[in-house]
Amino acid sequence: MTQADVFRWLLESTCASSAVIVLVLLLRRPLRAMFGANVAYLLWSLVPMAVLAASIPAPVVHVSFSGAVSDALAAGTMVAMPATGGALVPWWLAIWCAGAVAAAMSQLAAQWRFHRGLGTLRIDRDGLLHAESSAGLPAVVGLRGRIVLPADFDLRYSAAERALILAHERIHRARADVAGNALMAGLRCAYWFNPLFWIAADRFRRDQELACDETVIARHPQSRRAYGEAMVKTQLSAMPAPLACHWFGGHPLKERIAMLKHPSPGARRTTVGLILAGSVIAGTAYAAWAARPAERIADTTAQSVPHPQARPVVAQAGGRAHAATRVDIQSKTTTPPKYPAGAAASKTTGKVVMLIDVAADGSVADARVERSEPAGVFDQVTLDAVKGWKFEPAMENGKPVAGRIRVPVTFEMDKPAGAPAGGKA
Repeated sequence: MTQADVFRWLLESTCASSAVIVLVLLLRRPLRAMFGANVAYLLWSLVPMAVLAASIPAPVVHVSFSGAVSDALAAGTMVAMPATGGALVPWWLAIWCAGAVAAAMSQLAAQWRFHRGLGTLRIDRDGLLHAESSAGLPAVVGLRGRIVLPADFDLRYSAAERALILAHERIHRARADVAGNALMAGLRCAYWFNPLFWIAADRFRRDQELACDETVIARHPQSRRAYGEAMVKTQLSAMPAPLACHWFGGHPLKERIAMLKHPSPGARRTTVGLILAGSVIAGTAYAAWAARPAERIADTTAQSVPHPQARPVVAQAGGRAHAATRVDIQSKTTTPPKYPAGAAASKTTGKVVMLIDVAADGSVADARVERSEPAGVFDQVTLDAVKGWKFEPAMENGKPVAGRIRVPVTFEMDKPAGAPAGGKA
């Protein structure tokens, strides 16, 4: 992948994820009111789905040429497709990398300060950890999902409140919410320049806690008052950690207590909401992928006019059989791929279609196999050969520019000397 490809992916994924974040911010409250907090929390999975959709290869549009352009393609020239961003791309990528590293270091520092503030951890007979401090606790900490309780846990809360708090934290652990927080923290580091991700991270943590509250109340419907009293007793977290699910990590108390007044959604309404959310997620992810600009590739095999210099390049396979490798475009320097010995012995023929990024000096900047028949037989030998090829670069305003071209490479068996016309090799 070239720097231009990375820059283009960053732009496309930023646009897709930003549109999705705006959509989620608009839908989270109506969905929560209609179908419950768990459905609204599920909607946040749209954000990584949008980034993933932007990472899947874009639709490919094959452009055929005729006339003078076909003559030029047959002669080995290319259609200009300049790289995105020009000469500033390396500088933009350097700034992006520096910002991502700085954001990641900030997240790690916050996590380290939180762990250091816990002091010496003591484990009780139930496998729960008790810290020497109370700031930011209770919480589920780390990717292993350890429940850490404050030093005054037994004194501050009643038995009923302690049971509800532990139920809350165990739901976080069962749902692997810490892993979700880690993913959101990683996205915030990668897209540190986008303020929407900072807003999304805050709202994501709020909806996470509201969804957990809703699940606890659904399982303990007679404990709403005790649950609300436990919230009031809990101190505001002074040291939030990225890889932790805090019982009260800065989430508005009024919003959480207000939700306790509403009846929990029934199973049917929750199911309808989950189906609706799943449909929105699938449809939006597909739209994010389909909306990407199509990759336009010059098809050198369509409507091409034979050129007198475009001759096959012949490679000897050894033994009684002869193998030929035909390259459908003329290049300045063409080293023929080596016909694999096993394929030559079994008289296997095939074709490999290469996508080649050609630099402005005509060298191969990158190459990959678009498709091959049979798969995997001729791929590696073709890649090895293409790395040393040289092309006539595309010209734009009288200057050579980078571009991309498709090159079909056909592997065939030559007829043995003296074989009759129409015979088989």
